[in-house]
Amino acid sequence: MVEPDSAGTLSRRRLLAATGAGAVGAFAGCTAPGLSTRVEESFEVTPSDATAVRVLNRNGGVTVRPGESDAVRVEVVKRGLNVDEGALDRVTVNRSVTDGVLTLEVVYPPEVTRITTDLTVELPSSLSLALAETGNGGVDAEGVAGDATLRASNGAVSAEGMPGFLTLRAGNGGIRAADVGGIDGVTAGNGGVDVEIPAIRGDTSVSASNGGIDAAVAPDLDAAFEARVTNGGVDVSGLELTNATVSPTRVAGTLGDGGPSLTLRAGNGGVDVRRLD
Repeated sequence: MVEPDSAGTLSRRRLLAATGAGAVGAFAGCTAPGLSTRVEESFEVTPSDATAVRVLNRNGGVTVRPGESDAVRVEVVKRGLNVDEGALDRVTVNRSVTDGVLTLEVVYPPEVTRITTDLTVELPSSLSLALAETGNGGVDAEGVAGDATLRASNGAVSAEGMPGFLTLRAGNGGIRAADVGGIDGVTAGNGGVDVEIPAIRGDTSVSASNGGIDAAVAPDLDAAFEARVTNGGVDVSGLELTNATVSPTRVAGTLGDGGPSLTLRAGNGGVDVRRLD
């Protein structure tokens, strides 16, 4: 059961301001100054029967951080261009629990356009992160537990200080992962990849269609390794490979005792692999 506070909202502040070109940059496709409306809300949810959390957005960023209370705290910032506060009020954050997973989802009514919604979610230590995704905006998660998927269609993805195994996806943006438990997969469409790979638990691919890959690989990792590029160079001098096969665009070999495959692929950019200390 999801148990919000009695009012459903802990605090609410509304600001309406005439702005110039600076505020317009937050809205894709807008080319002229206009009236920017901003609404801030916050609420807490106490999901007594949940062990994990999913955060879903469509147009705006998602930030996940550890919290200090037993409840999930959510801060919401809505921004609209040439819309009134009534339009912003029709954008809601739905809360539901299914099979032990609390889902926080931003819902935009069909008639509501030119609005972005940024979510900051603070998780108690009793809850892990399962998924954080958005369409237009970035995903930034730090210091929370869980084997999670972080996904942004049009924005960057960043993960730090997360002890779980992560799947990271960015359609149009870079990807960064540091101080994580392990990597299940990384895919960047139009952006670079900078990841630490301390562990894998199956065949794992790290790819960048239009960008380079900078990877730090644990020295005790056991894997069948391959790094290859279409248009760029390969530098794996930081690794100790046995049975290595080397060419200008491909390096393959065995890490440690071998094991599942670890494949790094860059379409238009180089691959640079170093030792993870």
